[in-house]
Amino acid sequence: MNKVLPILLGAAVGGAWLAGAPVPAAADAVSDFYKETRLKVVIGYSPGGGYDRGGRVVGRHIKKYIPGNPSVLVQNMPGAGSMRSLNWVYTKGPKDGSAIVHFHPAAMREAYIGAAGARFDPRKFYWLGSFTQGNSTLFVRADTGVKTIQDAMKKQIIIGATSPRSGGGVYPRILNQVLGTKFKVVVGYGSTGESTLAMERGEVQGIGAWSWTQLRGIKPKWIETKFVNILTILTIERRAELADIPTPLELAKSKADRDVLEAILAWEKINRPFVTAPGVHPARGAALRKAFSTMVTKKDFVKDIELAALDVKPVSGEDVEKLIAKIYAYPKNIADRARIVYSEMRNIKVAKAKPKTAKGLKIAAIKGKGRKMRLTFTDASGKTWKFKAQDGRLSRKTKINGKKGKAGALKVGMVCSVTYYGEGGLVYSANCKG
Repeated sequence: MNKVLPILLGAAVGGAWLAGAPVPAAADAVSDFYKETRLKVVIGYSPGGGYDRGGRVVGRHIKKYIPGNPSVLVQNMPGAGSMRSLNWVYTKGPKDGSAIVHFHPAAMREAYIGAAGARFDPRKFYWLGSFTQGNSTLFVRADTGVKTIQDAMKKQIIIGATSPRSGGGVYPRILNQVLGTKFKVVVGYGSTGESTLAMERGEVQGIGAWSWTQLRGIKPKWIETKFVNILTILTIERRAELADIPTPLELAKSKADRDVLEAILAWEKINRPFVTAPGVHPARGAALRKAFSTMVTKKDFVKDIELAALDVKPVSGEDVEKLIAKIYAYPKNIADRARIVYSEMRNIKVAKAKPKTAKGLKIAAIKGKGRKMRLTFTDASGKTWKFKAQDGRLSRKTKINGKKGKAGALKVGMVCSVTYYGEGGLVYSANCKG
């Protein structure tokens, strides 16, 4: 018996080691892959915006939690509201777990409604998750007398937005269609910053969609002085910091209306999402998802996201998949109505804001470059005019001495005609001499 026992114990230990072998072997295989393979983080927008900032923070942090600690390359792939990046990873991108994509969730909704440009199925991606949830708000100037969304069902309010297809352009008109509000949308502003300036000047009375995070961070005095009234939060769940502000779903007059609104707004819950390609190696997909879910709990990640003027309120990859399955499981009549309402609201013609023109402005100072370019002019009366500029955008509409020029070629002393929406905002074109 004394001779047999060591043999049995040895066999048991050996059997246990063999049974456990696949786990460390799989982990080692993932680690070996990422030691040798650079992870590409593809951002569906140009440099400088919120998605770019958030994507770069994720790129810096996620590698620490991926076996093998891969090197990371962040690449911008703007186009079609980030659909270009999704089309790429779905049809042409690597399927081995070496690329993840950061994009706007509205691009997934485009696929759901059947938009021609979407060549992907949201259900087939491998979802890593989202580091925060949507908190876009619809708000109006307090001096309109409109305090609640119910008030907006009785009185017309003029809303400023960038385009008919932007959230600020679409959502107020969806609320008109489903809830019976009376928002009049004016589009054409170059950015949400331009439309907020227009609201301050009284040209429009409210903003159709701007995140609570940015409203609170960029315009804190609007909250402190009660300059604005927030009417609704454009998602499917209330936020703790806006506990008294209802979602559109709560205002629906029937279950069918509620379901239609949920089918349209549910995508806002996955506000800053990441995916990798369909068909990814299961172990690598699981490793990326675990790395993402670990990363969003870390204090250094939260700190960096907040420095990027964003916040952390994560949704796991598994929960994203459940939400998408729910949206696609709606009865045909609900899904069809949601698609029709959303599509029609994007395509209805709306009023356009008209830029202003100022002539005979002499350049007094030029500071910065890129998105931080600042131009100061003086006119014949001695008045000072100050504008922001984005030299890439301005270069497309710059003329110097009658010929196409670049924003970087503008010089102090030149006399220009410029177009703009409001003083202190962006200058969109410059026709200069000198």
